Amino acid sequence: MKKRIIAVHLLNDRSGSPLILRQALDVLQRHHEVILYTATPSGDGFLNDIPFVQQRKLFYRHNNNKYATLFYYLLSQFLLFWRLVFTLRSSDTVYVNTLLPFGAALAGFVRRTKIVYHVQEVSLKPVALKSFLSAIADRTAHTVLFVSHYVAGHYDFCRAEKKVVYNCLPDSFIRRAQYVRRVNLNLPFTVTMLCSLKAYKGVYHFINIARRLKSLRFVLVLNASQKDVDHFKRFVDVPDNCVVHPAQKNTVPFYEEAHVVCNLSKPDGWVETFGMTLLEAMHCGRPVICPNVGGVLEVVQSGVEGYAINSSDESRIVSVLRELSTDITRYVTMSQAAADRADAFSRQQFEKGIEDAFMNESQKMQKMNTWNRFFPESGNRSSCVSA
Repeated sequence: MKKRIIAVHLLNDRSGSPLILRQALDVLQRHHEVILYTATPSGDGFLNDIPFVQQRKLFYRHNNNKYATLFYYLLSQFLLFWRLVFTLRSSDTVYVNTLLPFGAALAGFVRRTKIVYHVQEVSLKPVALKSFLSAIADRTAHTVLFVSHYVAGHYDFCRAEKKVVYNCLPDSFIRRAQYVRRVNLNLPFTVTMLCSLKAYKGVYHFINIARRLKSLRFVLVLNASQKDVDHFKRFVDVPDNCVVHPAQKNTVPFYEEAHVVCNLSKPDGWVETFGMTLLEAMHCGRPVICPNVGGVLEVVQSGVEGYAINSSDESRIVSVLRELSTDITRYVTMSQAAADRADAFSRQQFEKGIEDAFMNESQKMQKMNTWNRFFPESGNRSSCVSA
């Protein structure tokens, strides 16, 4: 009989954290019975329709009033706690994606289940909330997975086993990306950014840069509804050379049209802990522009696959885009380097890290005994996964 994994993610949309969770659940459902609790207010997200994963609705609402949102969030965790505390089995493993679903961790702690956290964020605000959630994770988690060494360095969890498991992309995306790696240099030079509709994601910097480079084409794909995009365009003077799109299920065509892909997150408001859109772009052979702090620097080597620049330095970004749009030799070299670098973040490495984290103790002991039989001198080495 398969052991159960109870996975919990607060908000299912088309952002990075549910995408990462989907990759993990694709791996875990092979050897476990997986039940997923999540809220999907928009009706669409990366966690929809995962084969062999049972879906359970989680109550959660977002509100423009931050105090109302906080109330709904706390209420969702209260309801989640009582729902799980009566249904969990001691043999279950609770999989908490991001720090936010603390109700699941508390329920697992009460029922004495194994608890695995997948920590992907450092820019949680207010600070009091981050401290509260970190304290619960520290007290309850048996294993904590981090998406980068940068994230791991921001938390001092004393009790849990800690592992760094770099993200990967679905095989389906990588296969499609192979077909668009050859850049069409005859198209208008296009600069693309995919992000949430948040000021701290650098959307206004992107618009400003588009205004200063009238000869280039800019494409902004927002993780937002068409209604929200229309509202944004009514209140922002979007230049004629910039096209704004709502959330997309298939992003490959946007990477295919792009020549450079940007992530302009503002470090004082949001530090990128990995950068999934950057990895997607690099798999498609597109050079990138990214922040100069955070986990993205473990993915992008500035000056090789792209450039690491603070988003507030718009003049520097404008200069780099002018250079890449006119120096074809430089551009093609960076394009090939981006594709080569993306291949280093393999599916196999990710799967191994996830599977190791959810092994039970007897499986770990069996694996260690097999390893020691062939390499007896390494028996005391750490099994921490790093990439």
